[in-house]
Amino acid sequence: MSCGRRGGSGRGADRTAHRCSLPIPLFIILLTPFQSLNAAVDVTSGTAHLGNTLTYGTTAYSIAYSYPTTAQVGNNLTIAVTLHVDSLSGAIEYISGYAIIAYVYVGAQLVGNSSAVSGRDAPFLYPGGTWGPRNVDIPLTSSNTGLSKGQSANATVSLMLQNLDYVVNGRHLFYSNEPPAQAQAGSLLIQGEALSTTASAASEGGGQAYLTDALLASGAVLMLLAVALWPRSPRGKPG
Repeated sequence: MSCGRRGGSGRGADRTAHRCSLPIPLFIILLTPFQSLNAAVDVTSGTAHLGNTLTYGTTAYSIAYSYPTTAQVGNNLTIAVTLHVDSLSGAIEYISGYAIIAYVYVGAQLVGNSSAVSGRDAPFLYPGGTWGPRNVDIPLTSSNTGLSKGQSANATVSLMLQNLDYVVNGRHLFYSNEPPAQAQAGSLLIQGEALSTTASAASEGGGQAYLTDALLASGAVLMLLAVALWPRSPRGKPG
């Protein structure tokens, strides 16, 4: 089979050109539903800025964060955090120990918190240094969120930087503790469990199966049409 250029003009040539152009849009139509199925989950991301004014200088940090815009009761909310040392001034040289704690609130109610802590092998962080990303997991349950089945609520995320040991370079090198610093991050929607878990699961499974069957059937029809309409090389005249 070939859709190469052939001599000739008139309606016959137009029909051949039209048939050659048919398979491409058919394949595009076939692939479109699969692309929709792979749509990315919405994510909230941003940067929280925090720091301290200390006896020997000042510190400035930023924590980049990202997490799903919508979270479901019964699952963990995973927050990715990355610490960056923006600046250290005065006699402060670097930090040698650090921890990021994430808190989730519904109104004034604390839903839960979890932390990412640097270990003994963590690098010293000088100005411009980065640690992360690290994942912080916070379980979401009906008891800690206060959400019944079918309910939802807006929640906020707060980030704290603590357990910092900063190193002062004066006449003698020594360590000192930096007070915790906290900053507000973003918000998210927490959804409670479905009213009928069994029914919704069955409906979701049935819907997915139906959609898969429909896509396969439509794909088969389109492929048959493409084959049927594909131009065939003319047979040679018998000698």
